[in-house]
This record gives sequence, C-alpha cells and structure tokens, in this order.
Amino acid sequence: MPTSHLLKIEDLHHSFGKEEVLKGISFSLDKGETKVIVGPSGTGKSTILNNIIRLVPPKRGKIYLEDVEITSTKKINEIRQQIGFVFQDFGLFNHLTAKGNVMIGLTKVKKMDKKEAEELAMFELDRVGLKDFADSYPSQLSGGQAQRVGIARALAMQPKLILFDEPTSSLDPELTGEVLRVMKSLAEEGMTMLVVTHEMGFARSVADELIFMEGGNIVEQGDPEKLFNNPEHKRTKEFLFQLVDLYGEGEE
Repeated sequence: MPTSHLLKIEDLHHSFGKEEVLKGISFSLDKGETKVIVGPSGTGKSTILNNIIRLVPPKRGKIYLEDVEITSTKKINEIRQQIGFVFQDFGLFNHLTAKGNVMIGLTKVKKMDKKEAEELAMFELDRVGLKDFADSYPSQLSGGQAQRVGIARALAMQPKLILFDEPTSSLDPELTGEVLRVMKSLAEEGMTMLVVTHEMGFARSVADELIFMEGGNIVEQGDPEKLFNNPEHKRTKEFLFQLVDLYGEGEE
C-alpha cells in the first residue's frame, strides 16, 4: 500500500514470550517532522524503534519507509542504511577513535573511498561540535561527547530519518544539555526524527507531535502543548505532570 508519509506504522504488534508489549500501534511520520514517544518503562517504546530497524522483527503489522513495506523486504541492510539509530548506551567501538567510529559505516557498508569517508566524518563531527576530538577514543570522551559521536555516525550515513532511543538516559544534566542542543539543531535543520525520551523540555519545545504510550497502546497523541495543558485523558495528565516533577522541564 503506497504511502505519502516518510514512515508509516500500521497495527504493530509484538510479544516477548507470552507478554504482549505492543498491542496495535499505528502512526505516521512526515519528512522534516520530529515526533517524541513518552510513557512508563516497559510499555514498548523502544520496541517500536527496534521493530522499525528490524533489530527485533515485529510479530504482526506493517511498516512503510516511503512506498516500501520494510517489514516484508529481505533487503534489510539497504533499509538500515536509510535509517539512523542513536542508542542509549552510545554503541561506539572502543578500539576506534571518534573519527574511526563515524567512518566505519561509510567504508564498510557504503564502500566509500577512505579519503572521502574521512572528509565526511570530519564534517559531521564538526557539525556536533567535536572536530577537535576526532582522534580521541571513547574512553577519553565524556558521556555527552560519546553520544554526540553516535549522532555524527548516524548523520554520516545520510539517512532519511534518525531514531533516538533514550539518548540522554545515562547522562548527568550538564551532558544531557549538550546532546539535546544538537538534537534541537537537527530538528531546526529539517532532519526527520523519532525520539523516545523522558526529557520534557525537549518534547515540549521541539516535537511536532507527542505520543503518550502505556500498556502497549497509544493512549493519546497530538500537539505537545495540548497534551501538557489540556490532555483528553486523565492518565496522560498524571504521567506528564509526574515526569515534569521528577525530571523538570530540562534543556530547551
């Protein structure tokens, strides 16, 4: 079924054993949009991202990237080249420098010439404010710097969209701010992003749409200001207020 959306998810289901963690999720993402998914732990937020990138194939449902149903294609490596993924634990190779981490996908997957890959890696490191740390190894970087290398690595593959799975969950407030500033800049540049996070300041000021999930379902979705100020569901209000009390508004 052709779609005019960049990403479209239809009736997505997933289970781990007998536990059903996604119970029919449907939403779409247009080019240049930033959507943020929030909800309690264990409600299936990260599973959606893993289903999209096929790290964990969905049990049922369909996912489209533009007009291609990526849940049925066997060309998963080609699909993964079009979708960036930023992990909560950074996912860097410890034996490679920052530049090497950004280059590896370009040379190994895209088969890019080493010089061209190096130039692109430096461009993306500069874009996230880490040009001077190109020759540093992950062990020499702060958590915020390591996560920004992860973002640069995703950007270097020139994806159609980037998935962010709790990118600041292991960072202290100061380092969280530097990562969120990069993400906000990308949103302003028109990068298409689907973000799982508990950072309410980012969600409120950057997201085009906020999706609140609980128990494997979408409880409510819409304009962030509407969900914060006048949610339709009592549970949405309770959760968002609790999260703001716990984490604050965060970096805007």
